[in-house]
Amino acid sequence: MTIATTRPETLFGDVAIAVNPEDERYAKYVGKLAIVPLTFGRHVPIIADRYVDPEFGTGVLKISPGHDQNDYHIARKLGLPILNVMNKDGTLNDVAGLYSGMDRFEAREKLWSDLVETNLAVKKEPYTLRVPRSQRGGEVIEPLISKQWFVTMEPLAERALHAVEKGQLTILPERFEKIYNNWLTNIKDWCISRQLWWGHRIPVWYIVGKKCEEDYVVARNAEEALAKAQEKYGKSVEIYQDPDVLDTWFSSALWPFSTLGWPDVSREDFKHFYPATVLETGHDILFFWVARMVMMGIEFTGTVPFSYVYLHGLIRDSEGRKMSKSLGNVIDPLDTMNEYGTDALRFTLCMGTAGQDINLSTERLTSNKAFTNKLWNAGKFLLQNLPERSDATAWDLLLANKFDTEAALQQLPLPEGWVVTGLHELIDKVSISYEKFYFGDAAREIYDFFWSHFADWYIESSKTRLYHSGDGSATITAQSVLLYVFENILKLLHPFMPFVTEELWQALPYRKDALIVAPWPSTDLPKNLLSIKRFQNLQSLIRGIRNVRAEYSVEPAKRISASVVATVDVLEYISKEKQVLALLSKLDAQNINLTESLPGDANQCVHIVADEGLEAYLPLADMVDVSAEVERLSKRLSKLQTEYDTLLARLSSPSFVEKAPENIVRGVREKASEAEEKISLTKNRLTFLQSTVST
Repeated sequence: MTIATTRPETLFGDVAIAVNPEDERYAKYVGKLAIVPLTFGRHVPIIADRYVDPEFGTGVLKISPGHDQNDYHIARKLGLPILNVMNKDGTLNDVAGLYSGMDRFEAREKLWSDLVETNLAVKKEPYTLRVPRSQRGGEVIEPLISKQWFVTMEPLAERALHAVEKGQLTILPERFEKIYNNWLTNIKDWCISRQLWWGHRIPVWYIVGKKCEEDYVVARNAEEALAKAQEKYGKSVEIYQDPDVLDTWFSSALWPFSTLGWPDVSREDFKHFYPATVLETGHDILFFWVARMVMMGIEFTGTVPFSYVYLHGLIRDSEGRKMSKSLGNVIDPLDTMNEYGTDALRFTLCMGTAGQDINLSTERLTSNKAFTNKLWNAGKFLLQNLPERSDATAWDLLLANKFDTEAALQQLPLPEGWVVTGLHELIDKVSISYEKFYFGDAAREIYDFFWSHFADWYIESSKTRLYHSGDGSATITAQSVLLYVFENILKLLHPFMPFVTEELWQALPYRKDALIVAPWPSTDLPKNLLSIKRFQNLQSLIRGIRNVRAEYSVEPAKRISASVVATVDVLEYISKEKQVLALLSKLDAQNINLTESLPGDANQCVHIVADEGLEAYLPLADMVDVSAEVERLSKRLSKLQTEYDTLLARLSSPSFVEKAPENIVRGVREKASEAEEKISLTKNRLTFLQSTVST
């Protein structure tokens, strides 16, 4: 029988030869005995097993259970003996006969030479395979059979599975529950002894002169072990402790209760903190640590150690690679916090999706550092525009304003009603996201509301009330809304960004408690949905005017006139916010015409449709020198046409299209398409301006 092997020195540990039962080449040999070469006639059985791949090598597999994990399982399944031919120093032992005492690699060369000499070697050929090596020393790792301590896992796993089935334990995200169940359903007995210098020493003492497998005592310490041994074996007995330590994961599995005084379950810490509510950890140790904590908790306390397991992803570099010293892509969190701030780093990590790895990039960190600065500057704006701390009367008026009733909300002006309604919706969304452990969703919802609603729109709108409004009640209302919205944003953000939010909170006057112990915002507060729709219309109008100003390169400081054409009900609420419209659109407030009909100079204006029933007309003469703009656009059109013709000429050349790299050709096509679009837009604007000049 011809076998192929990369480790001929394990020949002395072979206990069988296996072939596939459907391999016709060897069917006649199954059930017979084979002689192992160079062993003075030792016989091994020839067996059939479906594990053998008939296409791999010669289709004949030598079974060395003492030196191969797969062979070990086959031997255990079939009841074959297990032979170990190697010492722990890498030399061959007495099982190897004449080769005993030789180093494994030296024995490999000698054995092959002897096989060649006895005409038992067929051929030698190069073969690439994965060789396990020591992480520290680089030595080739040798699988060996040795006696270890094991834990029988099936009974433990069964109860841990039932904990999830009965809802006593919830794993989040839910998709990891399948992985948890798969691991525990197919669990093997757990080897818990390790040959390491550091760790919890295995609490087993053996009897000098007795067999370790049969005579030992288990105790909490050496004194207790000796007393037990003397009771069983007499006063003259000598004992020694097992030199191995417990697997780190075994020790870690005891953590939820061993830190609280267990096994003394009467301790206050144990009664108060066990079981816990939520465990938050990485998805990569769901089995190594989480499942084992669950099994140990149930086994030793009768209770699941926590109700929820929330799994986060791994932190990878910006290219999605795992961080390692060899790649040089390790990001030190301390350096990151020094550069971007602790809150920015926390917020960046929390914005990831549960259970998914995060590619940590400087762009994300920079963005959230800017968010932190924006939050800080918003706090400064509030403090500069709220009454002085010493003005108790003003603060009494300010703090008396509440927005938790329908009536109070309905009385607010449009921008205030819009932002308070948005805040109430945000509180509901974020509270639900927190309850469901959707932390990434909660972070994004707060980010969007603060930046895109509160900072960009309401703070800017409030300036019409705070500066030169001449209406004291409007100023107080704006101040009250600014304070109300901002302090609730701080509450929602605090779990993500505890440091900057606490600093800002305590900087606000009349804070009774620290933010960390402040009550969570109430949910299901009233909402004025009509204010949402109306302010969105106002936003559309402002955006439209801003876009036109940008298109025509109107100087930022220049105020222009406008005619707003709308239905009566729309004009009613737009007119009340004329100052907001003027401030945010850079319009001349004295020259905003609100009307139901078209302006007389409509054909000399840029027309904006903000929404159904809401339009605006901006006189061109206010924005640009029309004749100069016509001349500028004519030159631009000529230049664009020349560039476009050049690109078309390249694309019309067969030699370019056929010979140039595909990405180059694709790039030229994209440029041609962009140029064509720019030409069309420029022509349309030029036509419009020329018609205005002629008019």
